[in-house]
Amino acid sequence: MAGYREMIIEDTDCSPDDAVMIEHIMREDIFHGTLDWQARAELRHAARTAAKILAGDRPLYEEYFARTRAVFDEMRRAREHKTGA
Repeated sequence: MAGYREMIIEDTDCSPDDAVMIEHIMREDIFHGTLDWQARAELRHAARTAAKILAGDRPLYEEYFARTRAVFDEMRRAREHKTGA
């Protein structure tokens, strides 16, 4: 598990699946970029803010991640079919 996800779980007491979505919200909606230039206090605050955003829009984020996973699986199957793996 990535270091940010461990920090997110520690700071928000969320599940590993929620940590993935919270990290996404932090990157895309709060910081609009990478997390590596943020101070620990800023990351902690952003994780808690992102957890609240997730709680308010959970169906939207769950659908987004389900669709993203479906596209990834479809691409993987196509690649395996093409290569005969």
